[in-house]
Amino acid sequence: MLGVWALTRTVLFLAATQVIPVGHETSFANDVRLYHDWSRVLLGGEFPAGDEKWQYPPFAALPMLAPHLLPFGYRIGFHLLAILCDLGILLLVWRFSVRHGSKRTGLWAWTVGAALLGPLLISRYDLMVTLVAVMALTASADPAVRGALIGVGLIIKAWPVALLAGLRRWRELLTASGATLAISVAGCGVAVLAMPHALDFLTAQQERGLQVESLAATPFALARALGWWDGFTTYQHGAMELVGRGVETAERVSLVATPVALALLAVWWLRAAPTARTFYDAALTAVLFLVLTSRVLSPQYLVWVIGIAAVVLAVPTGRQGASQRPTAWLVLAAALLTGIMYPWVEEDYSWHGNLPGTLVLVARNLVLLAAAIVSFIQLWRGTRRPRAAVTEREMAEPLPTP
Repeated sequence: MLGVWALTRTVLFLAATQVIPVGHETSFANDVRLYHDWSRVLLGGEFPAGDEKWQYPPFAALPMLAPHLLPFGYRIGFHLLAILCDLGILLLVWRFSVRHGSKRTGLWAWTVGAALLGPLLISRYDLMVTLVAVMALTASADPAVRGALIGVGLIIKAWPVALLAGLRRWRELLTASGATLAISVAGCGVAVLAMPHALDFLTAQQERGLQVESLAATPFALARALGWWDGFTTYQHGAMELVGRGVETAERVSLVATPVALALLAVWWLRAAPTARTFYDAALTAVLFLVLTSRVLSPQYLVWVIGIAAVVLAVPTGRQGASQRPTAWLVLAAALLTGIMYPWVEEDYSWHGNLPGTLVLVARNLVLLAAAIVSFIQLWRGTRRPRAAVTEREMAEPLPTP
């Protein structure tokens, strides 16, 4: 297992740094260069101001500054730190699997599934925040600890807040939410006192349009490739966005879709009879909902989902109802399509509107949509309240072990 991980990550490192000349160098180097530029601003004592690409909570500064601590140059240092975080995720999933006596499926899902994304995996800072999210899922069953780790993830990149969806009782939810709020407010407060422009990220997303890779953009991308739509793409806000007839309506639908998805989760939560695995299963559903309803669905978002899917596959099924394993396999299929899609056929759907690459994008998004639907159905079935009231003892049933 560890040998396969080491081999795949060595290949990814050599490809990302073009020691193995795979081409598409800018696809793997541009964001690292951008992080380097931002790190210089941060070292100067302020957060990037007036930069439309800076859309991150203040503690995103940490993974961008950390490569300066290594003596290898910024780009090499960043890749090496990303690989260390990658290894950290593997070890957390391994520890979780051993603790619960489960099979190695989750370990293989991370080792192989994450590698399917190609050199992109170690070329974005999403590995760093995914490490914190996996830690929140696996380190402790104490809701205060879970909430605190979710809070740490929240001030690095906002999406880990979705992990709160799986807390099983009001007391757990309130305890974890309180810890999340305390950590995030304290962290943002320290950042505000330390450097100006720390909270600029709160308004940075307002002008964003519809990224061509998002689910809501999929019909436009396909129609463009088939010659049925006369719109185009343009680079702005750090992504390729659609411009043309119907795009503004799709943006509004995407914005409405997020609260609708959250409302679905709220209905489920109020009706659910949770089990010991609910925290993990609901995390996968919630993050899939956030990813698919976003106006932006960058390839690196799959890093988040694969990390959670690996944990889900490490949870023993036992007798606790429907599991998210079908969802996790769909996520891995989407990872394979994403690894093909970016950057190898990116120009087809991003720049030229050519059909071959566009079909890969459409297939990836349809697989992710299927994953989200299956995930919610499995979550609902697995926590369906029986006719007799569920007792506290049943709700507290531990994860099964051999």
